Amino acid sequence: MSNPAASVSLPVNDQAKALQRHVLQCAKARGRWFGVSVWAERLHGMILPRLATTAALGAATLAVVAHWL
Repeated sequence: MSNPAASVSLPVNDQAKALQRHVLQCAKARGRWFGVSVWAERLHGMILPRLATTAALGAATLAVVAHWL
């Protein structure tokens, strides 16, 4: 009877180790550059769906600046 109990405790221990690795990975991800990463993700999320519009506005802005120079 002690044998099934031992096999049940092993996956729980493995899950605890996996959770600990995950928590450490999350803590490392929230390092110095975390705020920049969040800002870049937001910017990417806004620009990517409007890629053609963003490219057209960028080209128009570049043309206006080049004209003024």
